[in-house]
Amino acid sequence: MKVIIAGAGDIGTELAKRLIADNHDVVVLEKDSEKISSLSNKLDAMLLQETGERISALVDAGVEEADVFIAVTDSDELNIMFCMIAKKLANIKTVARVRNPEYTSHKMLLTSEQLGIDIMIDPEGLTALEIAKLIKNPDVNEIEYFAGGKIELIALRVDKESELINQPLTILPVSPDYFVVGIFRENGQIVIPKGEDKFLPNDMVYVIKKTGTLTEFSSMVRSEKKRVKNVMILGGGKIGFKLAKILEGYKKNSMTIKLVEKSAQKCHILSDHLNKTLVLNADVADINFLKDENIESVDVLVSVTGSDELNILTSILGKKLGTSKTIVEINKPDYEILMQTLGIDSYISPRLLVAGRLSQLFRKSSIISETFLKDGRAEIIELAAADDSPLINQQLKALRLSAQGIIIGAILRNGKAVIPRGNDVILPKDRLIIFTQSENVKQVERLFCAFGTAKKHQGIHEGMIAN
Repeated sequence: MKVIIAGAGDIGTELAKRLIADNHDVVVLEKDSEKISSLSNKLDAMLLQETGERISALVDAGVEEADVFIAVTDSDELNIMFCMIAKKLANIKTVARVRNPEYTSHKMLLTSEQLGIDIMIDPEGLTALEIAKLIKNPDVNEIEYFAGGKIELIALRVDKESELINQPLTILPVSPDYFVVGIFRENGQIVIPKGEDKFLPNDMVYVIKKTGTLTEFSSMVRSEKKRVKNVMILGGGKIGFKLAKILEGYKKNSMTIKLVEKSAQKCHILSDHLNKTLVLNADVADINFLKDENIESVDVLVSVTGSDELNILTSILGKKLGTSKTIVEINKPDYEILMQTLGIDSYISPRLLVAGRLSQLFRKSSIISETFLKDGRAEIIELAAADDSPLINQQLKALRLSAQGIIIGAILRNGKAVIPRGNDVILPKDRLIIFTQSENVKQVERLFCAFGTAKKHQGIHEGMIAN
């Protein structure tokens, strides 16, 4: 495919890298000459310096021959305008980053279709939703849902006091409800687990399970469970505001929500739009302020200031002062590998969230969804097994997929979730939930997928992603 990306920020650059790695033809439009210069040595793509003021810029980029146009600049208005022009010039799929909720309101005079936008993405909204899921599930470090919510992936950090330390996986009881599919070591190593692999302190263990089931594994990994009563959000930007709104909207919500913002002007605006959140005007890195606000009694500290460095610093401070759980927003890839070492409980990457949501646009196979884990080196793939897959009707233990770095963690068959074991077989139309490293995705497609049929199973829906 030929893909044009307008905007070379964190999200635009991440999309470009992944598309180039998958052998797509990529053109990037960016107004910042320094960014263009920096990316010229990193991306095998056509880079054009454009401010968005020239309609002919899209013609120069080859929009008439392109398959997908993605506008992810910092301006909603520019993104919308880009998509409108692209639709007028070509028969093309368009994606726009739109963060202002007014553009997605039912009160808008023009629909997204009339604006020339097939898919609207809201990275800040996606991030707020992910953080809210982690607050609702405080005992896990990550959580994702698959197969219409019937299967879930959770990540659990192994406590230093856990009874599993230095024990092999074979010590775990065989269960019909869960399956350990991957381990991230503190040193950055990704382990596709085998029976002889041992659990180490601070390992991040990924488990696929039937949604709603309680497993003895969780209690073996974690020494304590805690209900969330107090949440403190550091940063009153779009993510902080949207998160507070989501938490306020929970039924039977008895938690106390505090939002800290340095700008007095922003605090006034936030106070006018939030009903159950206490908005505080202060420096989020002020230790005395945090102590005065009883940070030691905070169950979840969320750092979404817009600065990776400040998010990391405040999260570490929070942990030192007694906060039970920390969640941070991280945009720079170089910082992601440090999170586990620094003891930060959970982090959310808006660029990886968007990349995962849009990946379906560029797959011609029956892959239904891709979810990037940690720093994007591993992922969960949901797909429909093709009738002509060479693995149909074969027992899993005979396939030796783990030797290829591929783990089938769950199967949805006739609407029922199955946690497979060695004697299970794959049947046509089974929906598979697979854990693998990103470098193995093409191999997964070759083994399981029917090409050109993805939309039959689910496809990318048109409209808003995460409002």
